[in-house]
Amino acid sequence: MNLTLFGYPKTGKTTLFNLISGARVEVHAYEDGKREPNQRTCPIPDFRLDRIAALSPDKKKIAAALELIDLAGLSYGDVKNSTYLSVLRKADGLIHVVRGFRDTEIPHPKGIIRPQDDIHFMEEELMLTDLISASARLEKLDKDLKKAKDPEAEKERALLNLVRAGLEQGKPIRDLGLPHTEEKSVRSFAFLSQKPLVHMINCDEQDIPLVETPEKILSEKKTGSPVLAFCGRIEAEIAELEGEERATFLAGYGLRELSPARFFRELPGILGMIAFFTIGKNETRAWMVPRDSPAGQAAGAIHTDIERGFIRAEVIAWNKLLELGSLQTAKDKGAIRLEGKDYLVQDGDVIYFRFTS
Repeated sequence: MNLTLFGYPKTGKTTLFNLISGARVEVHAYEDGKREPNQRTCPIPDFRLDRIAALSPDKKKIAAALELIDLAGLSYGDVKNSTYLSVLRKADGLIHVVRGFRDTEIPHPKGIIRPQDDIHFMEEELMLTDLISASARLEKLDKDLKKAKDPEAEKERALLNLVRAGLEQGKPIRDLGLPHTEEKSVRSFAFLSQKPLVHMINCDEQDIPLVETPEKILSEKKTGSPVLAFCGRIEAEIAELEGEERATFLAGYGLRELSPARFFRELPGILGMIAFFTIGKNETRAWMVPRDSPAGQAAGAIHTDIERGFIRAEVIAWNKLLELGSLQTAKDKGAIRLEGKDYLVQDGDVIYFRFTS
C-alpha cells in the first residue's frame, strides 16, 4: 500500500513524513538540489493484531505495511507538468499537506495564509490534470473509431465522456457515483481525482486547540475530501521526548496524542480499506484489502497461488477469538464459519484459507 505526501513548497511535508514514519530526514533536504522523493516502509499499528498475537507469543507478529513517499514541493499551477506526476499516479492514496502556520522567515508564495484556498486550488489542479488526460485519450479514440468499429472502444469512449463531463463541472472522479464495474475500469487510467485524498493542515501553534476539529481552521467548512490537522513544529519537538516528559508536554499544549496515532486511526477509512488477520505456523499477521473484497481476492493478497487454488475460508471475528482464547477452542466449540470465495471479508476477520497447490 502506497501513500504519497505532496503539496506546495514549505508546507511541512517532510516534517509530517518524519512524524508518521519515525524517520529523521533533514527537513531542508530538498534545498540542496536533492529531488529524489524520500521513501520509507512503516508498519500500520493495530491494537487488534497486538491482542491476537498475544494468544500465540511464540509466533512472530507482522503488521500490515505502508509505503510512505514524500515529494518535493509542487509549484502553483504545475501539477499537470510535474516531473512527479508518475509518482502521484502510482499512489494508492494522496496526502495533501497544507500550510496553516505563520512564519515571517518562510513567506507564503501567495502572500497570505489561507488553507481553504490552497485546498481548493489543489483539488482544481488534480481535476485539470485528469481532464487533460481524459481529453487526450478521447481524441485518440475518436480517430481510431473513424477507421474501424470497436465495441470495447465505444464503451471506453462513452465512459470517458461521462468522466470528462463531470470534471468540466468541477466534480472529482471519486464523487461521480460511477457503478462499481465502471469505477473499476476508470481506475486503470490512474486519474488523480479518483484516488483517496486527505488534506492535512500544518497548523499554527495558536491553533493547536483546533487540531481535533480541523474544519474550524478553515474559513469555509465545506471541503471535497477529509481534513486532518497537525502542528509540525511542536509535534516534532515532542516526538523527541519519551515517557512522562512527553506526556507532560502533550498535556501542556492541550494535545491528547501526536498526529501519527490519529492518522493511522483514520487511514483505513481514507483509503476504503479493511484489515483481516491470519495465524500461521510461525507468524500472526495483518493484511489490508479494499472494503467489500471477496474472500478469493483477499486470499490473493497473501499469494496468487492461494487465490487460484481457493477451496474455502475458515473465519472467526477477532473479538470472538479473543473471547474463546485460541483457534483450537474456537474449532472445538464450532465457532469457526466456513465461507466460499464470494464471501465479503469483514474488518477484523481472522481467516485460515484452505487451498490446493
